[in-house]
Amino acid sequence: MEVGYDAVGMRDIARAVGKQPPQLYRLQLTKSDILAEIIIELNQEQIDVLPVLLATVEGGNAFERTCSYLVGLYASDIAYKPIRSIGAAFGWTWQAPYEDAVIAQVMQLLAPVADWLRRDGFDEIESRCYGIWSLYYVGYRRAVMRSASARECLDEILGPLRLLFQKNAYTK
Repeated sequence: MEVGYDAVGMRDIARAVGKQPPQLYRLQLTKSDILAEIIIELNQEQIDVLPVLLATVEGGNAFERTCSYLVGLYASDIAYKPIRSIGAAFGWTWQAPYEDAVIAQVMQLLAPVADWLRRDGFDEIESRCYGIWSLYYVGYRRAVMRSASARECLDEILGPLRLLFQKNAYTK
């Protein structure tokens, strides 16, 4: 967070943890894998505080509750903007097991949204959740690019988000 992803090398990482670079290489860790470990840890922190976040969620229907929930997630992610933005940029470079772990965590973070969608009688829950998460990252770019607030991130995606909450949005 202090100097940025590009400026940190494996030697710096090894020194920070009291190791020699060959020790890290023997573990077959790349810099992007280490970034993935950090992202996984941050995601787990969000998952661990879900009960607290959910207690702040407002609204009666799935759309309102989801909007309130996303603002809370945005606020959490904005607090770690230097790491989250690099994770979004370099996530495609880490190994598959890390990607699988991140996706599993995303599904945990989306579980409340899926529950609200089910409760309100929506179909295609998984597809809608993937759409919501994709939009979430579009909104997050506003925080990264323009130093936007959590609410401004949500405002960026409100139009397309509404489409995902139309009951006839999917045809079979």
